[in-house]
Amino acid sequence: MSKYIRLFKWFSLILAASTMVLSVLFLPYFLESLAWRFPEYEFLIDPAMYFIWATSIGFYYIVLLLINICSNAQSGKGFTISTAKLFDRIAVVALVEIVAYMIGFVIASIWIMKANPYLVFLFFIVAFFCFMIFGVCKVMKHLLRRVADIKEDNEYTI
Repeated sequence: MSKYIRLFKWFSLILAASTMVLSVLFLPYFLESLAWRFPEYEFLIDPAMYFIWATSIGFYYIVLLLINICSNAQSGKGFTISTAKLFDRIAVVALVEIVAYMIGFVIASIWIMKANPYLVFLFFIVAFFCFMIFGVCKVMKHLLRRVADIKEDNEYTI
């Protein structure tokens, strides 16, 4: 089991590092090509880039919390209240990401003076994934608290 946990940790780190490299190196070129295709949106290049970089901080924090959860599971502390609190933190970060993307969508729509279909689609994809992360983490928090309570009750019985 610990082999799979180590593999998941490495996969998470590789995913976070590749996302960081892609967002730092290729995002400016991608936004420049979009501005070349749609010159009326050229003024949104810098705000979009900074917005994506700012909201990716939450993603990296979630990866860090997942690595902490894996470390707890590896050390035998998987069914504890502290692991449930980590899932609760992930849920809060996902909820903050949803709110940030909603505010960003509204601001971008006001700047553009209309709701661009690509922007709407991107917003709904990100909001859907953040909402799914939020829901799964809240369920896991509830289940882990239940298991931790049952485990605590069983430790005190003979």
